[in-house]
Amino acid sequence: MSDFIIFTINEAQYALDVSNIERIDQVPSLTPIPNSHAFLDGIMMYQGNTLKVLNFRKMTNAPGEEPVVSTQKLLIYRDNKGLFAIKVDSIKDITAFDPSSIKPYARSVTVGEYLLTRGVVEYKQSLVVVIDTVELPGDEAA
Repeated sequence: MSDFIIFTINEAQYALDVSNIERIDQVPSLTPIPNSHAFLDGIMMYQGNTLKVLNFRKMTNAPGEEPVVSTQKLLIYRDNKGLFAIKVDSIKDITAFDPSSIKPYARSVTVGEYLLTRGVVEYKQSLVVVIDTVELPGDEAA
């Protein structure tokens, strides 16, 4: 069994392996980065370091308006390249899945340029997209 955090963007549900999540936090006041990539909402301070904040809603091109900041959450995400924050609409649950219950797509699916999916899993009678990799875009404007 592997532990996953399930989060939402609109009504869509996504999951990330908790081994990549260092912390879940409230969304603080962000400082915009001039001429940065459209997916980057800004930067914030975290334990004495500056972190870039990636907007998952923008990455998935989700329709509709962002919810109010008080309901949004930040996932402090660590990969082999470093640490950054991912802004999501809400956290639904932290749960364990048997890796064999994750059904891969017919082929590897990239959601946009910076997300690679592992597959889908059925959770409480709905499908959850399991994200394998999240990459931080560069600072260049898109």
